[in-house]
Amino acid sequence: AEPSTLAGLSGVGDTFGTCFGPLSRNRNVGIRIGKGEKLEDIRNDMNEVAEGVETAGALVELIKSRNKGYRLDLKYPIIFGVRDILDGKLDAREGLEGLMRMKLRMESYEATH
Repeated sequence: AEPSTLAGLSGVGDTFGTCFGPLSRNRNVGIRIGKGEKLEDIRNDMNEVAEGVETAGALVELIKSRNKGYRLDLKYPIIFGVRDILDGKLDAREGLEGLMRMKLRMESYEATH
C-alpha cells in the first residue's frame, strides 16, 4: 500500500468512521478500556470482532521487523502506547499522560519497500 492511500478520501473516511462512529467496534473497545474494563472481559462480552485489537499488535511486530533501531516506542509512541494499553501494561490515563509529556517534534513516515 502507498502512504498516500491513507491520506486519501477513503483512508481518511475509514479512519474517521473507526475513531468517531458510534457503531465502531474499535471505538467501543477503546471507550470501555478508558472506563477501566479489562480487554479480556470486553472480548468475552462482545459478539463481534474489533479488528484494531489484533492489528495493533501486528503493527508493532511489523515495525520491529523492519526497524532495528533502539527505542522504537519513541519513534512510534501512539501505536506502541495503544499496544501497551491493550496488553494491560498501561492504563489509558498513563498512556495519554506519557504522550503528553513527550517533546513536540515533526512526524513523518519513511516508506521502506
